Amino acid sequence: MDKIGLKLIVLGILVVLLIGLAGVKWMNSYDNGWLIIEEKFYPIDESTAQGVKTGREIDVAGHRCSITFSNETTYEVDCDRYLDYRVGEKVKITVEEGELIKISRK
Repeated sequence: MDKIGLKLIVLGILVVLLIGLAGVKWMNSYDNGWLIIEEKFYPIDESTAQGVKTGREIDVAGHRCSITFSNETTYEVDCDRYLDYRVGEKVKITVEEGELIKISRK
């Protein structure tokens, strides 16, 4: 009985650990759902990007583009990768640890 009891305790600890790790992963991965692209910003120099729709300027790190969504968050993105998304388009975004991971269409 001692070996079976020890194995059950180890199994219980491993299951709790697995549930804990899955919970941490779930909490760090945040899916904002369906949002509308409100503004796209393209770099005009090393540290500034200008909005297409409003002409507003924002600070960016290097030659990076940015996108503002309907939930009023702005994320820096790769210009080449997200070039074909339009202002006013409904998209689904995935954010992990404050970084935009993925944008997908309907």
